[in-house]
Amino acid sequence: MPPRLLLLLSLLPLAAPATETGATLAAIRETGILRIGVKADFPPFGMINAQGEPEGFEIDLARDVARRLGVTPHFVKVTTENRLHKLEQGAVDLVIATTADTAERRKIATAIEPAYYAGGVTLMVGPGQRVTDWSALRGKRVCATQGAYFNRPMSERYLLDLEVYRDTRDALLGLRDGRCIGYLYTNSAIDGFLAKEEWAGYQAPLPLALIAPWAMMIGRNEKGGEFERLLGDIVADWHRSGFLIEREQAWGIRPAQYLRDTRALWQARDDQGQHLCQREPDGDWPLGCREATLITAGEAEGLHNLGLKFKEWTGVDLSFLYDPFDRERFLRGLGVTVLMMLSCVLASLLLGLLWALVADSRWRWVGLGAHALGIHARMTPPLLQMYLLFFGVGGVLFARLGVSLYPMAIAVWCMSYYTAGAIMNSLYEVANHQRQIQPSFRLSFHSLGMAVLLARGPILGSLINVMKQTVMASAIAVPELLSVSLAIMADKGNVTVMMNVLLLTYLLLISLAIAGLGRVQAWLDRRVANL
Repeated sequence: MPPRLLLLLSLLPLAAPATETGATLAAIRETGILRIGVKADFPPFGMINAQGEPEGFEIDLARDVARRLGVTPHFVKVTTENRLHKLEQGAVDLVIATTADTAERRKIATAIEPAYYAGGVTLMVGPGQRVTDWSALRGKRVCATQGAYFNRPMSERYLLDLEVYRDTRDALLGLRDGRCIGYLYTNSAIDGFLAKEEWAGYQAPLPLALIAPWAMMIGRNEKGGEFERLLGDIVADWHRSGFLIEREQAWGIRPAQYLRDTRALWQARDDQGQHLCQREPDGDWPLGCREATLITAGEAEGLHNLGLKFKEWTGVDLSFLYDPFDRERFLRGLGVTVLMMLSCVLASLLLGLLWALVADSRWRWVGLGAHALGIHARMTPPLLQMYLLFFGVGGVLFARLGVSLYPMAIAVWCMSYYTAGAIMNSLYEVANHQRQIQPSFRLSFHSLGMAVLLARGPILGSLINVMKQTVMASAIAVPELLSVSLAIMADKGNVTVMMNVLLLTYLLLISLAIAGLGRVQAWLDRRVANL
């Protein structure tokens, strides 16, 4: 046969028109065989045992699907790179192969909802490698596997230099040979690798990134058909019955919080005893039971619909406005920030006034002690104070006493202590100036008001600065605006949008604060003019 004709014939399956909805399920029932694409290089989710047979967490799921459909499972080995191609070509009827459910993949396949698992991205590094933050990997060579959904976003987000290998085995060899600083892959697989003796000394020290649900995949033409619905009902039952958690335990997989949370969601019932997550008249699951990141504009209503449409049209993801979860945590973070600003202003002012009275005391040694404390307050950065008190000596001391430190209280105290030292110094300078006119002058409750009027400029400047400094509280896990914005960025990847939103929000808050304190200063100026 001529080579050109042979090539043409080999391409015919790729050019074949899509089959009708329902054709796959009909063929499965007719033949009594369900062809399932599974992985053989992803222990303990999919692997080959000593007898040369597939086994693992996902193999158990595949067998249960076939049992429920009353057919025989036929396993087809797939890889990260070719699993969806096999589905498109009709080589398999169903893929259960650690496939993250993403909007891009939904363009070429039908994802079954709900998802049966979830995984994130981490980095496996060799012995002696000290990597504590994703940002430290900028420009570093990292091994990766071809076809992984997270390669591009992780490369763009952290500016990684990816060295992409055909499969997991080759990527691991690249890591072992020192061709890269680490192997970028899903945490579930890396947990399995680290459990093996051959990888003793290797570790995965970084927090998970890009956590995504794993879904079974079927042909694109099966969207809305009986096959999709049957599989969705099976996965829902797995969650409700605890089958997935049972299989997770059976294979020694680290407990996934996703399975616990999802089981609680799918077991929840209303006042009539009906499951909250049950199909609606149109056959779809309620929006509250679905993955929020995968809902399209056509499936949402109201503000959610408008937000998703805007995202689809422009690529700008304003999730903090339309997504209920993101909106709630953004508003909570904003509330915490405003509360911290007010708390720091009041605490700084009160502590600074009392401190000034003590510093200008008639008892010389008491005044000297207050001055020394003021120098310590002004010379020690608030962030360093927070670390020392929360993680350092203070943390150890309070831990021994059995006292739990409240992060927000620590943050307010440290920033107020720093600012109060500056306020105290401003008032003391006023007192020294007044003594040149009236040698017997001392700060007292009676004269403090006049001193505040005279030191109004530096005091108000210090109060504005402490409001700007509240952003540092995120360092000790205070859920303020910066911390929440970083969390949304990590979940949604909308870094540019959230950084600009954060900038504009802080500009607005500080502008309002300056306007408010400006009115206070104008009132104080009038008081000084009337003296």
